[in-house]
Amino acid sequence: MKKIVLSLGLISFPALAVTYEYPYLYKDPRAMGMGGAYIAVGGTASSVFYNPAGLSFIKKEAGFEVNLVKASVGVSKNTLDFINDLSDALDAKDGDYLPPDGDDSDDQLYAVNEVLKAYQGKNLHLDITDYSSISKKGDRIGFAVGFLASLKSDNRTHQGFGSDGVLETDSNVTYGGVAGLSYDLNLGNNKLSAGFSAKYLHRESLKHTFTSRELVEHEDNLDDYITDELKKSGTAVGFDAGVIYSFSQDSFLRPSVGFSVLNIGDLDFGDAGKIPMTANIGIALRPKIGIFKEWILAADYVDILNNYEEDSDIGKRIRLGAEVKLWDTSLSTFAIRVGSYQGYATAGVDLRLALLTLNFTTYAEEVGAYSGQDEDRRYLLGLYIGW
Repeated sequence: MKKIVLSLGLISFPALAVTYEYPYLYKDPRAMGMGGAYIAVGGTASSVFYNPAGLSFIKKEAGFEVNLVKASVGVSKNTLDFINDLSDALDAKDGDYLPPDGDDSDDQLYAVNEVLKAYQGKNLHLDITDYSSISKKGDRIGFAVGFLASLKSDNRTHQGFGSDGVLETDSNVTYGGVAGLSYDLNLGNNKLSAGFSAKYLHRESLKHTFTSRELVEHEDNLDDYITDELKKSGTAVGFDAGVIYSFSQDSFLRPSVGFSVLNIGDLDFGDAGKIPMTANIGIALRPKIGIFKEWILAADYVDILNNYEEDSDIGKRIRLGAEVKLWDTSLSTFAIRVGSYQGYATAGVDLRLALLTLNFTTYAEEVGAYSGQDEDRRYLLGLYIGW
């Protein structure tokens, strides 16, 4: 029985539960730092996940932009606290919690059970992602080709009564290729950019509620049980399209308006789940402010047709953000970002030194049915190698 309880503690670290979080493929750290508002912003290969027309905003003078590695690790505050508390519990010594009997394991078992009780119903999140890519902008045409590899895992523990069981898990590994193309049409002093992207992805998914009996029965072959009976697999082909209309760059605000349709017809992995089609709108301003290199202000409203089945809450679909590049040279770039995502504050910072970029981003995911119900604060640490 001790082995089962300790195994449950270890499973709880990497695994999400059935929550009201919207399904997604990739959350770009830059975009999340500025509240996820990216529909009318663009400028990087990550535009294919928000609005492929944003490839038109890649800097032409940069030539080929290559991300050999664009890796990030994200954890929730609950996960960090859980790991620390579980580590302390496993370090318990004889007599720390129970009358001394010469055996540490009884105290460790008691401490682990107390930690599990303390985190019942709390969402624990972990994600590891890499999006390597090559992109370029010509006179009118922009393109990006990349490979996405991601692991997303969350969980909640429960008391073990009723349909909740002991542990809810919702985890997946997704990988595959993406490609996007954009084209500019000059309209006097204004510009219309159109974009299209395609994705070919494979997913391995585990979405299950474990009961105490189930864990006991499969104590000795839990890995095989998950792989052979619970894991689902599927492959999906997805398409995206979008436009951005940019007003005169001679104006002070230099506004742009964007619209995108992502995962046209749904990105369907079969038994491994699906990501619904969403229509999204956004605006961005790039005011000419003398101090610092560049300013961007943006606002998005995603899923205007309410295709997300989790809820129809307006607050969860609003994104607001700003980015300021303090400097941007051939050898170094420094940018800071702030925003509001689903009603919660976001922030981010980028520091590039030659080929190496370090990123830190924090945002909060709403895992409840409406904005403000159940905040899941998350932290992203990114390491990029490229030019």
